[in-house]
Amino acid sequence: MNITEEIGNRVRFYRKEKNLSQEELALQSDLHPSYIGQLERGVKTPSVNTIYKITKALDISMSDFMKNIETIDTAEDSYAMKSYLLIEQEAAHDQRAIFEIVEKILSMRPKKPNQ
Repeated sequence: MNITEEIGNRVRFYRKEKNLSQEELALQSDLHPSYIGQLERGVKTPSVNTIYKITKALDISMSDFMKNIETIDTAEDSYAMKSYLLIEQEAAHDQRAIFEIVEKILSMRPKKPNQ
């Protein structure tokens, strides 16, 4: 995942969290609805000014919107970080459910000889 895709995912996440359609977000941020769609799909890379307009319309600070943003497009990135970045955008109760599933899966693995 690259930074353009990550920003698009965040726009979609916060828009849905606020129960806004793409058209409503476009109207509130003075952008075209098709542009919002392109951002969410990672087709367009927004300017800082565009991110400001969107975050203002979503009633979230730019710093919160960009918090922990990373690009995940190299083989060097750890799967733990990739997992964290995917899960951090989920609601708290969904994060807990995902954690419990992972914990259950890990508990089912055979023990290593020295454990």
